[in-house]
Amino acid sequence: MDPNLLSLLRVLHFLGFAVWFGGALSIATDVRKTLTRGTPHTDVLADRVNRQVSIGLVAALVTIGSGLGMLFAIGGFAAVGPRIHAGLSLALVAFAVELLGLKPAIGRLRKAIAAGKADDLRAITGRIAMLTGIGHSLKLVTLLLMVFHIGAK
Repeated sequence: MDPNLLSLLRVLHFLGFAVWFGGALSIATDVRKTLTRGTPHTDVLADRVNRQVSIGLVAALVTIGSGLGMLFAIGGFAAVGPRIHAGLSLALVAFAVELLGLKPAIGRLRKAIAAGKADDLRAITGRIAMLTGIGHSLKLVTLLLMVFHIGAK
């Protein structure tokens, strides 16, 4: 593979991960603080958080796609060690947590804000905080696996 193309994939990989990781850092705090302030601040909360998660999911696809591109450019799955396999697996799990857990929770947040159900809002806020925490933990472990060379490859 052309070294310039491999460098481009690497840059896309790093930038994608930075956006994916950094974009979701403040979601739980944003939800909690905005709900404390009440209307009119809550009117745009679900849209704002949904946009953050959507941008993060696109960045996740860029990260995973560029990572797979680099992996196949150097010889496929057999050419890399178990830490890369584990990192890819954890990245896919983090992507699934955000897509299948966080996105629906934001939809429930939108409905609870519209209905004004304070008890539901408390539960949903906790769920969003839990899911973002799980996602951050998975992404952090993925980053550590990809950066620190543990083992032979």
